[in-house]
Amino acid sequence: MARMSFLACPVFRFVRGAGGIAWRRVWRWLPLAGAVASLARADADPAGAAALAAATAESFATVAAPVASGPRGPIMRELEPIMVQQARYLVALLQPWAKDPRAAALPPTPNRPASGEHGIRPSAHTAKGLALLARLAPDAAFSGALTRATARERALAIVRFLVRTHGAGGEVCADGKPWRNQWQSAYWASLAGEACWLLWDDLTPAERGLAARMIGDEADRFVGVTPPANLRDDSKAEENAWNSAVVSLAFNMFPRHPRHAAWRETAVRWIASSFATTSDLTRTDLVDGRPRRDWLSGANLLEDFTLENHRRVHPDYMACTYLLTSQAPMYAWGGHRVPEATHLNVEAINRVVQRLATPDGSVIYPNGQDWGLHRNIDWFEYHATAAVLYQDRASAALMRHSLAAVKRMAARDPAGAVYLPTETKLSSDQAMVLEYLAHIYALMAQLGEGPAPQPDAELWAALAGRQVFAEGKFGVMRSSESIATFSWGAQVMGLVVPLREDLLLAPEARGLVGYVAIDRVKTETPVMKRVDVTAPAGGLGVAGLLERGGGAVEQRFAFLALPDGRTVYADTVRLTGERRPALLDLGTLGVLNDRAWVFHDGRRTVTHEGGRVEFAAARAETDASAAWRSRWFNLDGLGIVRLAASGEARYVPRPTGAAGRLEQRFHLNAHAPEALADLAPGAAAAHSVLVFRPGDSAGRTRAAAERTKLRSRPGAALVQLTLDDGTEIELDLDALTIRVRVAP
Repeated sequence: MARMSFLACPVFRFVRGAGGIAWRRVWRWLPLAGAVASLARADADPAGAAALAAATAESFATVAAPVASGPRGPIMRELEPIMVQQARYLVALLQPWAKDPRAAALPPTPNRPASGEHGIRPSAHTAKGLALLARLAPDAAFSGALTRATARERALAIVRFLVRTHGAGGEVCADGKPWRNQWQSAYWASLAGEACWLLWDDLTPAERGLAARMIGDEADRFVGVTPPANLRDDSKAEENAWNSAVVSLAFNMFPRHPRHAAWRETAVRWIASSFATTSDLTRTDLVDGRPRRDWLSGANLLEDFTLENHRRVHPDYMACTYLLTSQAPMYAWGGHRVPEATHLNVEAINRVVQRLATPDGSVIYPNGQDWGLHRNIDWFEYHATAAVLYQDRASAALMRHSLAAVKRMAARDPAGAVYLPTETKLSSDQAMVLEYLAHIYALMAQLGEGPAPQPDAELWAALAGRQVFAEGKFGVMRSSESIATFSWGAQVMGLVVPLREDLLLAPEARGLVGYVAIDRVKTETPVMKRVDVTAPAGGLGVAGLLERGGGAVEQRFAFLALPDGRTVYADTVRLTGERRPALLDLGTLGVLNDRAWVFHDGRRTVTHEGGRVEFAAARAETDASAAWRSRWFNLDGLGIVRLAASGEARYVPRPTGAAGRLEQRFHLNAHAPEALADLAPGAAAAHSVLVFRPGDSAGRTRAAAERTKLRSRPGAALVQLTLDDGTEIELDLDALTIRVRVAP
């Protein structure tokens, strides 16, 4: 059979493969596709165009997706008002398209291309969310403010805009360009395409043809292409996963298409590649009818089931397994089983994510967080998927914790959005709220709400203990009252937080190791030169040597988190030559102090030897820094004993500018610039010994400070201390060793 183009002339496009960027001609679409170009000229011959579109559509699907609608469980009922609230908010933002008042889209982000991610993706999420809502929610879920008819009509309006402005549709966006064949456009096409399938019976023949063209055009980009792979800095896991979705959609939606089998093979290959480890490349167990290794050409997941993105081990991207598992409903709609490849390593990744879980249903970030922090909607979607698909009781419990937070978020402004403007960073965040919740609603309608949740006491007890991720280069020590982490990879940082819904501390990118500024060093990044990771007394011990300021400063440190939650951090800083630091702000904590977060009242209180000081989030921009030389502090339940510090403790209220949160810094060993100006070459510049006591009251911290003793000289390389219960600790910052003798 001759290959025919969907356009009247050859179309060239970029396809990103493992070997880089290559050109491919689009010559191999539908047998009837060459004639579909006339759909854009339907006004010239409406009857002929409609007949042709009907014949073309017969080659694909002829009815809307057969969405399952099982019994509404209690969680589904809790989701309904939140979905309707968010849908009402998004619908109010829609703007009519200048070329067709029956079409609409969310306004593109200012100063961003209208045909790019920030112009198209929010509308695609919204279209799918509204379509699911219109198809699945019962009449009782709707109200006069948002009816089922409105949800359907607004979803259709967005679809009209998306299918016509896609490159296969002949129109352009406000920036004069179509959206097509971009880095993430396959993901937008899969979202928009699912909306089209859900609303298929409501689309005109011409709109069906354009929808089919959009989906097939994006799906064909990946046929015969090797999925990319990368292990360090920038995993391709999430990209491969979202690219696989549109191929899965084409396979399920168009069973009569000549490329049906090719799409199935392509979907499985890209799905399998998403979260593959190096050891998977040699495995011979059968997956979807072939040895696992035959599907794979590279690894995106480290052997300990962590992955790096944005130059850090990033839980948000580990959770992108949802881009695979969220395809389960479309396979059900198409009457096919979910590929076995969908589940490769997903449960193993989930076990790692659970080690990072917090009582508000989110996670801690051992390598920092460059996205917004209050992503409880995302984590609800993630935990819910794991609970439903894998009958995971821990995930079922975490899902309920996440949902409790989401309900409180929505209740802050019942007439507005779930997220406050200060809690978002990505232009799609608000649209994703609706789509994620609606996706879980559809999954639960199909498969139920999952198992009974694991009781909280059992859950937190099961997660307690020490775990080291050697490939990810970080460790976690959990107790019944705290979580402590230390990372020695691309991001070097430590974190100690009480285990509660109010997380207290942000994942500060220079946690504990602090900030060093050197003239002519634009971006100062700690570089780990040596590290030793041990388990003294069953705890997490990390001792290392850091190069700071491009080699101008050497920082030796030791971090010890004991099983009961008490954590010790000590360091010394020395110049390596004549260059002096302009700033040494060490022992740094990032303090969360959001104005309207659901588990926090917008105030942080620091209690110390001389009294207490309250820092209100409302005054963060104007309050002056406060400094003390107190031996102990209590920061809203985090006790701190400063056994030694060469500088002062300084609380800086001014927000750091971190995404999606109000974050302030508390430096436990800050130095005045004038004190650094006279340092001699090779001189010792700073030292500290700090003991953290998560869950303490101020009184308990005061009492512990009286009983905790530093036995060695302040600034000595051999740090010797005795904790309040008599436990003796020795930190050798020259040998980088940690010893503990537990009190009898």
